Amino acid sequence: MYGRYSERSWLPRVIALVVIILFQASGDERVQEECNATMPPIPLEFAMGTEAYNKAMDSGQYRYVGNTKCRLCHRKFFIGRKKDPHDYAMKRLEAGQYEDNPRCLMCHTTGYGMPTGFVNRERTPRLANVQCEGCHGPGNVHIKLAKQKKPAGGLLAGEDRPDRLRKMCQSCHTERWNRSYHDLDKAYAKYRNPNPNARKHVKESK
Repeated sequence: MYGRYSERSWLPRVIALVVIILFQASGDERVQEECNATMPPIPLEFAMGTEAYNKAMDSGQYRYVGNTKCRLCHRKFFIGRKKDPHDYAMKRLEAGQYEDNPRCLMCHTTGYGMPTGFVNRERTPRLANVQCEGCHGPGNVHIKLAKQKKPAGGLLAGEDRPDRLRKMCQSCHTERWNRSYHDLDKAYAKYRNPNPNARKHVKESK
């Protein structure tokens, strides 16, 4: 009787431990495969297309500014995103000791590989993690237009360019990393809200 009870108590724990070990092993294998793969295109280049991307970058018009500038006008979104996994993307790299890997930095920082984008923690700490500009592209032109009280715009992947904005998501949330969402449409829609992880969202007025 005692032996049977003891078996029932430790068996689920052993099974859980085995599952965790296998899960971590498969995760490490997946990361190694990604690290050994060829370098992907820069997310903004993927979203815009190489020709349009090169034209925009060669103009010297666009510059990353960091999300502390964004909070001046988009305070609710700035606060809401602080509760979002994207704002802690670098911690996942540091935990796995991948913080210097270019392939990882491409999707865990803001503007890596681009002029004025993330370089490293020491030189560009304000662009660590996936911030507003990590999805919308450099924000200096947008801010300039806002100061001039002109119609919103100036973002290379702003809401006025939904095709590009969606592709920005898809550039990093590939099939290899599909655990990030089960339904892209549903996940994409959530991010129209200041806090995408809140249980309830206010419905948009039609």
